[in-house]
Amino acid sequence: MQLNAYLYFNGQCEAAFKFYEQLLGGKIEAMFSHAGTPAEQHVPPEWRDKIMHARLSVGGSVLMGSDAPPGNTTKLPKAIP
Repeated sequence: MQLNAYLYFNGQCEAAFKFYEQLLGGKIEAMFSHAGTPAEQHVPPEWRDKIMHARLSVGGSVLMGSDAPPGNTTKLPKAIP
């Protein structure tokens, strides 16, 4: 079984994935913004150039992520020790 992580960012997804690519020696296989897609209508104008989906391959693993517009995220509860 393989688990692939999906990370949500507050507008820094592109910068983060470029950093991870360099740091981890991976390859960004996909990076799409909201602009020019049907999703463009569902985000504020200032978020249209933010990332709708990114995919980074590192060895045999995949890391994916996107920018989540304000109000579209839910904070996870704190872990109970």
